[in-house]
Amino acid sequence: MTACRPPRDEDVPALLALRNDLPTQHALLAAPRPNGPDEVRAWIARRTANPTALFRVVAGDDDGAVGFTQIVEIDERSRHGVFGIAIDHHHRGRGHGRAALEQTLEAARADGRLDKVVLYVAADNAPARALYRSAGFSEVGVHRRHYLGPDGWHDVVVMERFLAETP
Repeated sequence: MTACRPPRDEDVPALLALRNDLPTQHALLAAPRPNGPDEVRAWIARRTANPTALFRVVAGDDDGAVGFTQIVEIDERSRHGVFGIAIDHHHRGRGHGRAALEQTLEAARADGRLDKVVLYVAADNAPARALYRSAGFSEVGVHRRHYLGPDGWHDVVVMERFLAETP
């Protein structure tokens, strides 16, 4: 059973591995750099203390961390935020991403500050785009040559989901 929950200190090793997994970081459209346990703890502290963010650890069947979700840059006036998710590559394909996405959207609804969630995904990341479409996200635009990865430039698709809508 997948659950999204607040982070705990015992999650640091799993999140450390995820933050140092270069392919995963590039899939997140990040500019990765090496992280140690102290950097990961500081990252968690920043995310959980940020009033414009909702950050949760994705826990697998044994309650161990398998990833994280976040909604950042929450704009209470315009009522939108930016969604992100990362699942460790050893745990993909088991439904954790879909369950975590659904739980995060429900948490965003319950939070009361958001009407819409936006996300950015590499145009060539077909599995992620399919997951988001199946969860009710619509593709609303493309930023051309927007992300410079290790293999060159990537187009980035902008997707959005209004929280009142159901897929």
